[in-house]
Amino acid sequence: MNDNVQKIDHQPSAVEKQSFDELPRRKRILSPKQGQKTAYVMLVSSAVFIFLVIAVFLGYIIVNGLANFSFRLVFSPFNPTTDQYGIGPAILGTFILVLGSVAIALPLGILAAIYLTEYTKEGVIVNIIDQGINNLAGVPSVVIGIFGYTFFSIFLKIGQSIIAGWLTLACMLLPTIIRTSQEALKSVPHEYREGSLALGITKWRTIRYVVLPSALPGILTGAILSLGRAAGETAAILFVGSGALFLKWFGGFTGTFTTLPYMILHLYRSSGGWEQVGSVMWLIAFVLMLVVFGFNAVAMIVRSKFEKKRSGN
Repeated sequence: MNDNVQKIDHQPSAVEKQSFDELPRRKRILSPKQGQKTAYVMLVSSAVFIFLVIAVFLGYIIVNGLANFSFRLVFSPFNPTTDQYGIGPAILGTFILVLGSVAIALPLGILAAIYLTEYTKEGVIVNIIDQGINNLAGVPSVVIGIFGYTFFSIFLKIGQSIIAGWLTLACMLLPTIIRTSQEALKSVPHEYREGSLALGITKWRTIRYVVLPSALPGILTGAILSLGRAAGETAAILFVGSGALFLKWFGGFTGTFTTLPYMILHLYRSSGGWEQVGSVMWLIAFVLMLVVFGFNAVAMIVRSKFEKKRSGN
């Protein structure tokens, strides 16, 4: 090795020695403090704007819904001979449809998320499955409704029934539940798993008693999102039996059914005018909003209890 090789020390130039605040003003539009204030004002303005839009939207529905509220219509069936647009069967059908579809989709989604997160390794098959879940989340609801009609109602010979509605809505809710459950499971620190396995506990019992309780609040967040979407869905269930206005409260699990969103659609398409059914449509929108908020409130209370239990409070 040549001992005469000299080290060349890098001498910083005058520009490199300058701090950000010392750079010429022509090279930047805003100073750091001005940029911070501008970003803060933009964030606050966006939040206020979104809040005002939501407040106006919900307030308009609440005011008109309360102005046309009638216990007689809420707790009575539809009677076309007397032009009594009772929405009782639609409320019951919405509750049954939402609870049944979530009861099917939630366990399947959680099990799929556990398998994809805890058992599989990165590979071509896993990437294909993940891409399929992403694509399924972007499929229009009307396409899922056609699939449900052709597969569940015709191929499996279930017919147009609330059971076919459950299975169809479950297919639509699965991507949301799987994705939120995966993120919740990934958020659990690996130290929890390693500590449990180090004590000789099997992998499944580690998942069952260590990972799942810690991830449950995040999993319930996906359930909350699914509840709202299922309650307001119309196109996905239109083909599998929701196209009916009941003269009675419940037609059985193998019969057709009606929901609040479908009743709004029916009144809009077949009514004699807004003057005749406008008050009923406002009432249905108000009740549907209460149903969605009620489902979400119950799910949020359950999630809050699990979070307190996990934190030890």
